[in-house]
Amino acid sequence: MTTAAYYSIHHQLLPHPHLLPGKRQRHLKGRLLLVHQGSGLVQLGRHHYPLAAGEAAFLAADTLFAWHGFAGTRLSQVDISLRLAQPEGSGRLTPSPLLTALADRLANWQGERDWQGAQGRLCRALYDELLPHALLPFEAQPPLYRKLTEDPAGFTLTEEEQDAFRRRFGCDADSWRRQATLLFILRELPKSADWEGLLARHGFASLPQFEQDCRHWLGAPCHPGTKTG
Repeated sequence: MTTAAYYSIHHQLLPHPHLLPGKRQRHLKGRLLLVHQGSGLVQLGRHHYPLAAGEAAFLAADTLFAWHGFAGTRLSQVDISLRLAQPEGSGRLTPSPLLTALADRLANWQGERDWQGAQGRLCRALYDELLPHALLPFEAQPPLYRKLTEDPAGFTLTEEEQDAFRRRFGCDADSWRRQATLLFILRELPKSADWEGLLARHGFASLPQFEQDCRHWLGAPCHPGTKTG
């Protein structure tokens, strides 16, 4: 059996029972992110682009990015070796029904992970189905998504947009904003000498209120001065 390290196409299911802050990294392979459930943010530079269930993004090798998965999200992560042809550049894509079905099958795979067996054939079929997809720039977003990118932790929505948000992202806007707020606080916390001021700027009245949100969304406390995410 070939080990995962040598797979030309390696699929991994990433379930996020809690908010999972990512770290910006460069990868030696191209990476497909396909969201089965929930949502998250693809961070490129200073910008954060939302990705919701039924959507996907491809990040070319050597792209500096981070994936921040929100609570309740299930994500397929597919790494593609540079020995194989790659989609051109990085961008978001609308997965075809077949690409979605193949990723779903791999995400729910219970059998042996053998590159020469059925699981390997599914990986190769997914790769073949991915290549014809056109990539759109991450900036090419519908108006609702642009609001989230412009201010992930402080966007405001009309009543009609709130209903659309709930249908699209599977949660209410306030829950989504609170998780985005935690992401930004955790990024700034190790560099901040005034954690009380930092928490206040992000809408927290006290340290206990902040810790309560940490326990709820992260599943663990995160005290000021502690590196998290």
